[in-house]
Amino acid sequence: MLRELLTAARLLAVLTLVTGLGYPLLVTGLAQAIFPHAAAGSLVDAAGRPLMPGDAARGSALVGQPFGDRKYLWGRPSATAPTPGNAAASGGSNLGPTNPALVAAVRSRIDGLAA
Repeated sequence: MLRELLTAARLLAVLTLVTGLGYPLLVTGLAQAIFPHAAAGSLVDAAGRPLMPGDAARGSALVGQPFGDRKYLWGRPSATAPTPGNAAASGGSNLGPTNPALVAAVRSRIDGLAA
């Protein structure tokens, strides 16, 4: 019985090191070597250009993208008026399904898609 417990404890320790430490470090290292900009979060400066050494990060190129083309899935209505998709104030509208404003916004989207 004790022998099986020791074997299980060793296996747990080895698998914890391999899958909990080794694999994440390997994948992170490869991602940073092959795709350094994307692995760092696609950070951009105040002008929206990729971050260069010494620049201050002002956001990510992946947050607040305006997907206005009809071929894309339409996400939740943005509550960042007057600038839709403003990543500095990102969030949803928090309107419930029975709120007349949300119903009107959805109806307007449906009418736009049908046209």
